[in-house]
Amino acid sequence: MAIPLLKVTANEAVVESIKKRIREGEFGPGDRLPSEQKLLQDYDVSRLTLREALARLAAVGIIEVRHGKGAFVKGSISIPALDNVLTPLFPQNDINRMNDLVEARNLIESEIAAKAAMNRTARQIEHLENLLVITPNMISNANRFAEQDHMFHLALAEVAGNQFFLAMYQALYSQIRAFLVQYALSLDNRKEAMERHRPILGAIIDRDVEAARNLAREHAGICASYINNMFKSKGEEQ
Repeated sequence: MAIPLLKVTANEAVVESIKKRIREGEFGPGDRLPSEQKLLQDYDVSRLTLREALARLAAVGIIEVRHGKGAFVKGSISIPALDNVLTPLFPQNDINRMNDLVEARNLIESEIAAKAAMNRTARQIEHLENLLVITPNMISNANRFAEQDHMFHLALAEVAGNQFFLAMYQALYSQIRAFLVQYALSLDNRKEAMERHRPILGAIIDRDVEAARNLAREHAGICASYINNMFKSKGEEQ
C-alpha cells in the first residue's frame, strides 16, 4: 500500500527556500530580506502567497516584519525556530537517542549549575527552594513530577544568566519533559528523587562552582541509569 504524501503548497515552498537561504548564509542575523517586489520575481508567486510565507516565518521567530521597512532575519535566538530543528531528534522509545539527550543534558546542566553558583541572588535562592517543596500531587502524578523537575532546572538556567544556555534548555523542553516523564514512571520513590536536587542547590547557595557542576553532572547520570534500566527491562519482556 502506497504511503500518501502531503502536497507542498506554494507558500510552504517559499518558506523552505527562504529558510535554506538563511541557513546557507545568504542572509545573516539582522539582515534585511530582499524587497517584496524582488521576492515576487525570485519565486514567481502571487503577492498573497508571498505574504503568507513571510507571516509563517515571522510566526516561528525566524524573521520579523517591520512596517514600512521590510522583513529582517531575527538577530536573537528564537525558541520556536530551534524547537523546529530539534523535533526530528525526539527520543521517544529510542535508547540511542535518549542517551544522546542525556549526554546533552549533562553538558548543559552542569555548566548551568556552575554559572548559577556564580550569579545567584537571595531572591533567586528563595524561588529555587520553593520549587523543591514536595506535594502529594507531585508524588502521585508522573506528569506533575516531570513538570516540577523541569521547572527547577529551567529556573537554574535563568539564574545562570546566559541567554544561550536558557534558549537551548527551553528549546529542549519537549525532549527533556518526555525523558522526565519516563524517569518518573521508573521511580519507586519520587520524593527521594526530588530531594536529590538539594545538594545541587546547597552548592549554589555556597557559591561552590565546582561542586555545583559536579553534583549536577552526577544527578543527570543517576536519572540516566533509571531510564537505561527501564529500557533494558522492556527489551527483556519483548
